[in-house]
Amino acid sequence: MGGGQRFLIPIPPQPAIRNAMAKVAEREDRGLPIIDFTSGNVGKLPHYMRLFSRMEIEVNKTLPDELQELSSSISLGLSTSFDSNPLVLAYSPAGGTNSIKRCVSRYFRDVHGVPLTDEDMDRVIVTSGGQRCIAVSLRSLKPSTKVFMNRWDYSAIQPIVEEHGGEVIRLNCNEDLSPDLTELEEKVEDEAIFYLSMSNNPSGYVSARDLENIAFLMTSKGGGVIWDAPYVFTILKLGKNKAEFDKRFGETMITAFQRTSKLYYDKICILSSLSKTYLLAGLRVGFATASTHWIKNMSSLIGREDLSSPTSSFIIGESVLQRFLEDQSINHWLCKILAKRLTLLMEEKLPLILPKNGVFGALYAMVDTDKKDGIAVSERLLEQSDIAVVSGEPFYGEPVNAIRLSLVAIPWIKGDEEWVKNVQRLKKTLYTIGLI
Repeated sequence: MGGGQRFLIPIPPQPAIRNAMAKVAEREDRGLPIIDFTSGNVGKLPHYMRLFSRMEIEVNKTLPDELQELSSSISLGLSTSFDSNPLVLAYSPAGGTNSIKRCVSRYFRDVHGVPLTDEDMDRVIVTSGGQRCIAVSLRSLKPSTKVFMNRWDYSAIQPIVEEHGGEVIRLNCNEDLSPDLTELEEKVEDEAIFYLSMSNNPSGYVSARDLENIAFLMTSKGGGVIWDAPYVFTILKLGKNKAEFDKRFGETMITAFQRTSKLYYDKICILSSLSKTYLLAGLRVGFATASTHWIKNMSSLIGREDLSSPTSSFIIGESVLQRFLEDQSINHWLCKILAKRLTLLMEEKLPLILPKNGVFGALYAMVDTDKKDGIAVSERLLEQSDIAVVSGEPFYGEPVNAIRLSLVAIPWIKGDEEWVKNVQRLKKTLYTIGLI
């Protein structure tokens, strides 16, 4: 599937130790006999011993039903990690075991419509977080590669590309926050890449049609797309002064995205993570699917630098991902909170910068700071009211009069009183400094 992707570097040699460890893990996963002399995997010494005479984890029955589902899946992962033998102490393969890769294959098959089988181990990879996925997907490109991206987009991309010797070309956004595809048609070059977070971070802009048009333009020139897609489950419907979670609406959007995945899956590297689907930002589990060449490049880079996976995170991550594919109620719970929190910002008439196509899909909202620089506003908010926000500048690629608010960093309690109180404090401070 990776033939003709001239924008990729040649596949680097796989590290010898990583290769040997992976072969051992594969045989163990299949229940085949193996005598392991591969590495300094000292954590395997107590493998047949029980570290704990008893280990019990009891789910809090007073939690909302959705959070009980989350607790149950984490509990299963913890038990698998530590009981009846301490798997968590030993190395496990960088890039993921076959067991978790099969789960990831199912995710991309079910969610994105990518035609993967459980045997396509060379077309998926698991990493220590979505950020790691992003970095190695970009570093798999030839250093001279041109990477197009939206004017508003994830701040980490440009420095990763430029440090690797690539060139970032940012496209202007239209008034509705959509990318200027006319500009892309004029500027696109052979064997270039488009990095796209869709739903967009930080603006929340979503359009399946734009993704398909971008994929068509890039692949027609022998290039490809990196689609950073952890927010596809947090899509909301926007009204004039209201955000609404509509399960059927979200499913319709995912179905629309699947058209592009099915048409261009061999030229797109799709990135995702558990952070945004199952409230597990700190667990650090990311995953990707792409052509065999692209995935092998990513695997080589990770194998050189990580040697092994974060064992406990991957074991818990597999348990959680399996549960998520069966029941997405925890994500629906999250989306209802997002909708209510965004609605409050709209009702309080904060000067939000929102997509104008009636769709929103981020964990953040942008605020227009009028003629005041976003960095200066963020500093003043912290000094004057102990309010921490992020300037829009790193997402915009240059100074801009905007800040980004997280919709999820403030803990939730029934009634969401803390969110309401803090939004009112933010509004009062913005009023004081003349922004509203």
